[in-house]
Amino acid sequence: MSSITVPNPLPSPIEDAKSLWKAFDGYGKDENAIKELLCHRTSAQIAQITRAYEDLYKEKLMDRLNSEFSAIFQLHSKPALMLRAMDPADRDAKWAHKAIKEKKGECGALMIIEIACGSSPDHLVAVRKAYSTRYSRSLEEEIAFTSAFKEPMREFLVQLVTSYRYRGDNAEESSAQSEAAILYNGLQTNHLLQEQITRMISLRSKSHVKAIIQYYQQEYGKSIEEELATCTSPFSALMKVVIWCLISPEKHFAEVLRGSMEGLGTDEDTLTRGVVSRAEIDMELIKEEYKRRYNTTLTHDITEDTSGLYKDILLALIGPEKEP
Repeated sequence: MSSITVPNPLPSPIEDAKSLWKAFDGYGKDENAIKELLCHRTSAQIAQITRAYEDLYKEKLMDRLNSEFSAIFQLHSKPALMLRAMDPADRDAKWAHKAIKEKKGECGALMIIEIACGSSPDHLVAVRKAYSTRYSRSLEEEIAFTSAFKEPMREFLVQLVTSYRYRGDNAEESSAQSEAAILYNGLQTNHLLQEQITRMISLRSKSHVKAIIQYYQQEYGKSIEEELATCTSPFSALMKVVIWCLISPEKHFAEVLRGSMEGLGTDEDTLTRGVVSRAEIDMELIKEEYKRRYNTTLTHDITEDTSGLYKDILLALIGPEKEP
């Protein structure tokens, strides 16, 4: 459930392009006008505006945004707006590259998992195409030959990014039941990344993985979260992320957003990624999960932890909280 609201009536892409040019033009820029336009249009609409802007003014919108916003004085608002203006697949390709080249280890693996498991199969294909175009190497090749991840996690990540899952609701009940037993044995022996488990988690449809998890709780009396919490495998935390991103992504991203604002300081990179990446997918569900789990609202925590234009961008993207 998207949290992006658009005006009614909606201006044409040419009208919006002219509004952006006006916001850029003259002494100083109209930051609020730029924020309102980019945060209250869908990605598809922004793509149309981008083309119209480039046709009208013979310059790239991303180049103009980059030049208009200071990297020093608008340290967090600039990347938030620029990421918002990007094509979603290209944006995820950029994040995947950062995960491999800069983050590495468990943090980088978590970002790859979010991209591979947290959206649709068609989007993942688009990300892989965008990655190849942007970096002249395939995403799967980059992961397979990087030293950023160690085996067997590296091979599991390759399986996740190359999978094209069936999108329907059908699940083979007999297979799901037997695979729940395989998962149980893996948890009991702390061998979470054995071949049978990685194959079924990386290849089965989301509806089938959900059926496996449901059978697991019915047969063994514990939720998969409880079992993974007590498992001593070094991959238990990442396996929880994989399963949550496949069947309940709102749980994972509520946790990610909370973690970015807990304790001293704010992890703005993670906060921005969580908000920008999920605004058009399931932000309404994330806000509900956040409120249920933490007894406060995402709006409240963002307001307390951020300020200025950056705060306004995030609040515009997550939208208003629902009335109780």
